[in-house]
Amino acid sequence: MLTPSLTADTKGPARRVTGHRDRPRWRYWGEMACALIALGIIGFGLYKYILEPNTMRVKHILIDGGSQATDPQIRDAAHITDADRVWSVNREEVRQRVMALPFVKECTVSPSVPSSIIIRVVERVPVAAVMVNNHVYEIDRDGVVLREVPPLAPPNGPLVTNLPNLGALAPGQTLRNPALEKALQLWDAFSAGMLARDLTLSEISAEAESMLYMYFNELPFETRWGRSDFGTQVRRFEMLWREKGGKIPCIEYLDMRFDNDIVCK
Repeated sequence: MLTPSLTADTKGPARRVTGHRDRPRWRYWGEMACALIALGIIGFGLYKYILEPNTMRVKHILIDGGSQATDPQIRDAAHITDADRVWSVNREEVRQRVMALPFVKECTVSPSVPSSIIIRVVERVPVAAVMVNNHVYEIDRDGVVLREVPPLAPPNGPLVTNLPNLGALAPGQTLRNPALEKALQLWDAFSAGMLARDLTLSEISAEAESMLYMYFNELPFETRWGRSDFGTQVRRFEMLWREKGGKIPCIEYLDMRFDNDIVCK
């Protein structure tokens, strides 16, 4: 017996035969319930970690790079408390407060969830010391005053004295002085030469750009230097030192400010 097949009736609408049943209503409501649960979990998380008052509070301040500026000094300058929340800390304001410390040259502030703030600093390096009114202050290459050196404590770098037009200094102040800059250039040239291993600098007197006098512990006389071309002057000094075997017959001074002529008195 042949099973009759269903065909479209040319005189009426076609019938569509399907083998699928309608979607169960319980499955629809189950998916809706899962979606609501997921939204609830997300909402709870937002409340717990962002909105709830006692979460995301700053519990730790981590310092990276501090040496001369101590961790307590940096924390005090940052002025972050456990009442602050990690994401609400004004990082630029904290950075500016830490940058106000004399030894701090650069600073970055970043959050670290869930409860930490990281402060990274790059410190200034002392390259010389200046004496003003019998007080000694360390400075970096930019002329920033870093600290007052305690009495009898050895400063870092050469000691520069007799600088003109200087009043009282304070840490954090920037020192602009042409005679000081020339003294540092002279020191750079001398310390790169061979005599820096044989002679110990006591001080550099810098009364003016053209009046630079160096005093060494091993020499009974002062050495006088011009205001430029320090590398050439240092080499002339070294040639004379080798020629005389370190026995330069000067009593008061050795003057190298006159081109190729060296005056010894």
